[in-house]
Amino acid sequence: MQTKHFISVKAYPAIDLVRAAGFFGLPLPEARERALIMEGEKLSEIYKYDIGQKKVHIFSFGCIVFEDMEIDETDKFFEILQPLAGEPDYRMLLRYRESHDSVVTEDGMIRLWPESDGPVFPPGIELSHTIAAVLAKSTALSKEEEDLSTLLNEASKYINRSREGIFNAGTRMYAKTMASIVRFEKESAAGFGIFDRPASTGRKLLLRDAYDTLAEYYELDERYGLLEQKAEQLRNIVRSGSAERFRRQENRLLAFETFLLALFPLSHILGTVLDKFGIRELLHMIFTNLLQKLNITC
Repeated sequence: MQTKHFISVKAYPAIDLVRAAGFFGLPLPEARERALIMEGEKLSEIYKYDIGQKKVHIFSFGCIVFEDMEIDETDKFFEILQPLAGEPDYRMLLRYRESHDSVVTEDGMIRLWPESDGPVFPPGIELSHTIAAVLAKSTALSKEEEDLSTLLNEASKYINRSREGIFNAGTRMYAKTMASIVRFEKESAAGFGIFDRPASTGRKLLLRDAYDTLAEYYELDERYGLLEQKAEQLRNIVRSGSAERFRRQENRLLAFETFLLALFPLSHILGTVLDKFGIRELLHMIFTNLLQKLNITC
């Protein structure tokens, strides 16, 4: 039984598709399109040999999907990509990767995954890209899920330590958490929009069916819904922590102002006591004599 093998990796925070198109000599992607496809002669040119039916799908949110390619060919592609995108994040690349197999039936149709009992689809570049798009989104979503869980844990630690009265440690953790949240929202701004169908898929009913079937198989909608819930939970924690932090700062400021106000009558009382008992003149005489001995004039 012949299969089509896809490997998706999250290798970069993002990839500039306009620059990538110029780098590889490809047409600019449509405004709604979040990917480039390399195949045929273009792909053979950079490998210096006939690549056959193999393909590379490059997504703007930092995922790359290799179709029917060997491991050494994927490594070679990252080397080729370095002048454009730099070194891939190898820790991220090894951690966030998924594979998928589609089956080629005896009559040349494509079954979306081996155990599928659903409809089969005619082969072609658009179907390949539809499969690659769903797989890339699942891979990107895995990273978003883990990042958000980490941020929730950090935010919860800040709240707990703040409530325990460890203000300085809480402040440092608050700053770290807020910086992580800002970075997360910035890097995932494009990621939260990746769950639209690819532009080429949306134009054909059959491809939309294939996309929706695979999206359900990978539970993209459910996972994205949970991600949104966690994001809202994180915002609530941060808002609660910010309010608590502001309240503590306000209380400290109020205590300090009270202390300063108390100094004014205290200084007046102290001056009265010193004058009454002649202590002021005694201190002045002592310090004057001391300064004279040191040859210092007032």
